[in-house]
Amino acid sequence: RIADTEFAMPATPPPLLEHLSQHWKGLLITGIVFIVLGTLGLGATGLFTLISVFWVGGLLLLAGLIQIVQAFRTPTLSRSLPFLVMGLLYALLGGYMMAHPAIAADGLTLIIGAAIAVVSALRLMIAWHVRGGANVFLLVLSALIGLALAWMIFAQWPQSGQWVIGLLLAIELIMNGWMLVMVALGARQYQRNDP
Repeated sequence: RIADTEFAMPATPPPLLEHLSQHWKGLLITGIVFIVLGTLGLGATGLFTLISVFWVGGLLLLAGLIQIVQAFRTPTLSRSLPFLVMGLLYALLGGYMMAHPAIAADGLTLIIGAAIAVVSALRLMIAWHVRGGANVFLLVLSALIGLALAWMIFAQWPQSGQWVIGLLLAIELIMNGWMLVMVALGARQYQRNDP
């Protein structure tokens, strides 16, 4: 039996929680907003996908334009040419993503599916190497879930390109929101009521 004192709040709070204890309400509200946005995103994964791809495209376009300007500030062509080419590639890719976000989403979805498949296969490899150890079942389970997700992405491609990025973004917003809520509630316990 685990003693109840192991779960007691330490008398001296961790520095981050001590600081956050004075701002826990704002953190809680931020967490709730993230949860609401993520939940709304679950109902609009296609819109979330297009907005995400358009945003990334805009960032690449901006980065490319900045690099092109910087290339022209270099005194000689031989020194500026690599920077100019990289800037043009960034700008062209960003412009293409903004002009054709659905097609870009399809390509990004394939990359995401491949990454999930590779990471899941690596998890299975790690599980094989640590077999007999603690919590190997959870490692195998996470790998199998990842492989199933990758299979779903590939089996439904290109249609999966319309929802995968938005779904992952929505889930991330919800998870981050709950993390913020939990940290805020933990910080609240250390709030000082100075007169």
